[in-house]
Amino acid sequence: MEKGTIRHLLELSLEEKRAFLKSFDMIMSDCDGVVWNFTGPIPGVDKALQLLKDNGKRLAFISNNGMRTMAEYMDKFNKLGIEPEEHDIVHPALTTVKYLKSINMQDAVYCIATEVFKDYLRDAGFVVLDGPNEHIADERVPNGVRIFSEYFSQHEGPKVGAVVVDIDVNISLAHMMKAKCYMHRNRNCLLIAGATDHIIPLDSSMDVIGPGYFIEILERTCGRKALVLGKPGQALSEFILEQFHVTQPERTLFIGDMLPQDMGFGTRCGFQKILMLSGGTTKEMLMTHTKPEELPNYYADSFADFIQLYNDVAKK
Repeated sequence: MEKGTIRHLLELSLEEKRAFLKSFDMIMSDCDGVVWNFTGPIPGVDKALQLLKDNGKRLAFISNNGMRTMAEYMDKFNKLGIEPEEHDIVHPALTTVKYLKSINMQDAVYCIATEVFKDYLRDAGFVVLDGPNEHIADERVPNGVRIFSEYFSQHEGPKVGAVVVDIDVNISLAHMMKAKCYMHRNRNCLLIAGATDHIIPLDSSMDVIGPGYFIEILERTCGRKALVLGKPGQALSEFILEQFHVTQPERTLFIGDMLPQDMGFGTRCGFQKILMLSGGTTKEMLMTHTKPEELPNYYADSFADFIQLYNDVAKK
């Protein structure tokens, strides 16, 4: 996809709009920055989603946010008048559980993530290790080196078969060191990544550091690549295509607000792609992006543009 060919959805001709609406049967959408943001639902999204459903489009939601319980997801969608099945909501905690079950993981899992993410693993029957949560004495070198060495060597515990990294606002150097020690002790220990975002937008004026940088640190220091079970991971794309029985990926429309995660994922799956400017990407960022595989087919201001799109077609 070349930047010069990316058009705003509402700039299409009438015939192009009709053809576009007939070109997909299913919508897979990101949530944060597309359906809602930090302050609440994005204006018009409820009417747009209902309009798409009324016109026979199936809806599914593929998020990189494993910080919400399924009950919280369902409540947010219900307030929009949308009642998806739990099967139609996918995020990294769920795909991590699915993957670990698929390989019959019997060893413990060391998890750097939120308690909600860890609870998904615990509820699925996995032994979850975390921490350290206590303060480690900040002694001077060389005594400090000895203290660190003794601390991590004494915390053997059960065999760890996987280190899982997702969003964790309490992450520390001690967590990273512990993860590295587990992978050093067991050369077959998996490194699994959930969300890989480097920056997580909260709204149009504020963003926070994501887990992507920490995942890269572990990859570089441990000499192995993470298995990415969030967007834009290859493993996730395989899960999605299987879970939703996608046989004609070109008839699925993927909607997101991030170029690497959402548009990159859509490309990997072979989907059509729309970038929404309602979240973490501005039009300037879109037009200056240099990776073709991370560019959309179209862009729009928000989901509300679908309302105008259907109105334009209906008027004619």
